[in-house]
Amino acid sequence: MSEYDDPRAHELRKRYTATFGGDELPVPVESIAEDLLGLAVEVREMDESGMLLPAERRILVNAAEPEPRQRFTIAHELGHWICQCLEGTVKPVYCRAEEIGVDPEARVLEREANIFAANLVMPESAVRAAAGENRFGVSGEALAWRLYNLGIAAEPPATVRA
Repeated sequence: MSEYDDPRAHELRKRYTATFGGDELPVPVESIAEDLLGLAVEVREMDESGMLLPAERRILVNAAEPEPRQRFTIAHELGHWICQCLEGTVKPVYCRAEEIGVDPEARVLEREANIFAANLVMPESAVRAAAGENRFGVSGEALAWRLYNLGIAAEPPATVRA
């Protein structure tokens, strides 16, 4: 298992599928939150991308963000719920860039929630299947550069080969 794996996300998806059926993509994060975990999801105007209010069992999501970002934010807040709240932390979790950047503990918690979210919404088996299709007959790096140049990926690939 790598540092980017989170078996808790896999178990949550498995639990959802066993309870509600289907193994669909995109992963139904709002239904996982509401129907499986009993957390209300509220999309509203706010400064943060998202917020978890554990005592109220609510996830708040920024209405101004595009739908794919909202989905990842819900998964990220579910990561806080599963990784911190159910393991002892019950304070509200705010995802503010200015706090994350200066607080080492916040960076660790945010990274953990991001890894959980990525594992939840992009299951390894589905990612490997999509990558294995290699529809374009090019390297992963070439595809990564194309995604970046089209504005689909926010960051350029980490490695450049001559």
